[in-house]
Amino acid sequence: MKPRIGLIACLAGLSACSWFGGQEPANPPTPLTEFESQATVRELWSKDIGAGPQQNYLRLEPALTRDVLYVTDARGHVQALTLPGGRVLWEISLSLDITSGVGVGEGHVLVATRKGVVVALAQSNGKELWRTQVTSEVLAPPVISNGVAVVQCVDGRLHALKLEDGQRLWSIERSEPALSLRGTATPVVVSDVVFAGQASGKMLAASLKDGRVIWEIPVAQSQGRSEIERLIDVDSPVLVAGRVLIAAAYQGKIVAVSLDNGRLLWSRDISTYLPLASDGAHVFISDDRGHLQALDLNSGATVWKQEKLQNRRPSAPAVVGAAVAVGDFEGYVHWLSREDGRFLARTRASSYPVVTTPLADSPLLYVITQNGKLFAYRIDPRAP
Repeated sequence: MKPRIGLIACLAGLSACSWFGGQEPANPPTPLTEFESQATVRELWSKDIGAGPQQNYLRLEPALTRDVLYVTDARGHVQALTLPGGRVLWEISLSLDITSGVGVGEGHVLVATRKGVVVALAQSNGKELWRTQVTSEVLAPPVISNGVAVVQCVDGRLHALKLEDGQRLWSIERSEPALSLRGTATPVVVSDVVFAGQASGKMLAASLKDGRVIWEIPVAQSQGRSEIERLIDVDSPVLVAGRVLIAAAYQGKIVAVSLDNGRLLWSRDISTYLPLASDGAHVFISDDRGHLQALDLNSGATVWKQEKLQNRRPSAPAVVGAAVAVGDFEGYVHWLSREDGRFLARTRASSYPVVTTPLADSPLLYVITQNGKLFAYRIDPRAP
């Protein structure tokens, strides 16, 4: 298997090396600036959900359906928590090294492991239903649609499994570059079409039914002399906003494509490997320099850019009410205005980094820190 870089920022000379000790970063994080808070943040509750991934740069993404939050830790402790209070509905210990986030749907909860084992649990009570071996480690949450589970592996293979029993329906294999980031894009299914980003910098569309490749388009072109300079992974899940499909590549571009005819709508030279977010009018991005940006969904034009989190390793953004929320490498959670990017509120969850994408259920926000703590916050605007 070809090598995948875990903390790419260390190799690029950014600030992530300081997360876990060691040498001083070449580009130190921007000190936090004071501002007049315009909203009130309340911590409703917190919960220890198990072993955090610590130095294994994993984003163990939770999943939310209706009033239940599904979480996993790095050792296979999977829980279903009722919301908004966080009471345990069920929990199970698989005693496995879980490396993916949680996939939920159609009565199933799916997680996957470092050794490429996909495990299906009953959504109602956590009972194990089946296990299936795929070709390599799985870092992205499996996706469920129309009786099929789609799994992206780090070796470049995309697998479709029968949700009923885990039997393989089809696989797509694509060549991988000599070096790539430690991460894979979560597949996205729209109208029986699977969209998946690849380490080669391409976005692929395939039939959910039989795996037939419909098209592949480049999101970025490899450049530079070194293997690191040529990294162009599409590790950010494809974002679907209305009839627009948006894909992003590390050291590459963000492109918007029409879902109706596949026509390129716009592209921007912005580098990210984190999930994007949208409120239906804007696309929100945490780029690889730690800048938060809002682009106009229809044109790609910059609406605002917030640079005061530079090199603080902000997480992927989450839209919560009138705000966009991100965590950072020191465990702070920041709420910014969707309208102009100004800071609205800030709190510190932990001294550990927030790597997992915050999960919004407006006006609530769920945040998981790298030591395996889950926090539930509520933000309310202050009276004028």
